[in-house]
Amino acid sequence: MADYSPQALPERQPALAMILPTSMGRLVLSIAGILGLVTLAIGVGICEPVLGVSLASGSGRFSNTLAAVRDCFDLRSPLSMVGWLGQISLLAAAVIALVVRLMRRERRDDYQGRYRAWGWLATLFVITACSGQLPIGAIVGTLFCDATGITLGPHGIGWWLLLSLLAFGSVSLWAIVPLHERFGTALWLSLGFMAWAASGACEWMGHEREIFLVLKQASWTAGSAFSAIAMLVAARSVIREVRGESARATAPSGKPAGVQTSTLHSDQKVSVRKSAFTPTESADELHTFQTQAASDNNLLQNDPDDEEPAFVDGSEQEDFAGSRHLSKAERKRLKKLARIKSAA
Repeated sequence: MADYSPQALPERQPALAMILPTSMGRLVLSIAGILGLVTLAIGVGICEPVLGVSLASGSGRFSNTLAAVRDCFDLRSPLSMVGWLGQISLLAAAVIALVVRLMRRERRDDYQGRYRAWGWLATLFVITACSGQLPIGAIVGTLFCDATGITLGPHGIGWWLLLSLLAFGSVSLWAIVPLHERFGTALWLSLGFMAWAASGACEWMGHEREIFLVLKQASWTAGSAFSAIAMLVAARSVIREVRGESARATAPSGKPAGVQTSTLHSDQKVSVRKSAFTPTESADELHTFQTQAASDNNLLQNDPDDEEPAFVDGSEQEDFAGSRHLSKAERKRLKKLARIKSAA
């Protein structure tokens, strides 16, 4: 048998959520990589049909190879590098949306199963990816034209665009609004929707013209790339919520709001206690009590009824037998004075 380390076990492999970029640096690098690759493919593809510049002209030993490579980037071909990048981006967006769904379903304050919106969003991404190679739009448009008797656009493409707009708009709002950090996701997803709208407009206006076919494919791929970036940003936002790193989950000072408030209340209580019993006031009260006790003691010593005036200790109850009757307050005051002198 082959010798494997224990770390090679499937349950010890990192989950997909651990591979997603969470730091700002990794996220920026991922966005730059996606945009750079898609821009390069679109730029090479539009050089010849739009700008009239051929990147593989001339004759030579590898002229046929260069011509085959050029055909791979041709936006007019249904099997092109640009279309493949768009489909890969949409499938990646669908997978990331499913990962977000698995995390969002564990949120304890979820309201009426909002995590299911990410599953529907992943389904819409898969359908959009299939529409790049299959005539799903034409089938749906023709179906609604036959059902309603109203034709919107060539081959009923207007029905496909209308249904896509309603589906993506409602599901996206359902999924993005509960996020704490929703601005980045909403921005990139809006850019993707605008690019897809431009692609649909090109198909509507110039179904048979070459320039519109090129712009349609380029816009569709750009919208797919923007959607993948939006899902990366959304996954980062949800991971930060799970880890408690979200900006809205903490107070401005960096501590949770509840901890900061409770600390403030406890500090206020301590300050109130300290202000209620200050050393100066305690010393003044002790001095006043000692003065009053001394005057009471002198009064007892100078009583004419006693033949031998002497100091009377409050702790000795038997010394009070031959003296005058003391009140309860006086007895308590004398006992307290005796305790203070014994402690000193």
